[in-house]
Amino acid sequence: MQTDLFPPSFPVELAKLAFSSGDEAAWPPSIAVLAVEWFGSHGYAVLGAELWVLHTDGIQSLPVGRDGMRGVYGNTVDRRKDEAWSSFVVRAADETRKYLQAFDHSDIVEQGQLYFNVVWASESLFNKLVST
Repeated sequence: MQTDLFPPSFPVELAKLAFSSGDEAAWPPSIAVLAVEWFGSHGYAVLGAELWVLHTDGIQSLPVGRDGMRGVYGNTVDRRKDEAWSSFVVRAADETRKYLQAFDHSDIVEQGQLYFNVVWASESLFNKLVST
């Protein structure tokens, strides 16, 4: 478990359930919902979530669907012009939670463990990212 990856006071139980790769963390869909809810209730904006299929030989972030095509499965939440940070945090968590809860994995034909890479940011990090 990479503890420096998570914000201070992030629940140890959720951190232990995460799969991490570099500076990114991912959880099974039902656990990802809990992480998203924690981020949203602690002032972190969830910028999105991307489906990863974990294989013994690595991560597949563009899973194959029933149509045989590779596609990106996930969501992205952008901050609206003049949106207050607190409103953005609540909306981003809500949109991502709804996406995760409605996710239908029946289209994914690849074998492996399904995890969602969740991307979050504090207000200061977000402002730094958008100013560059």
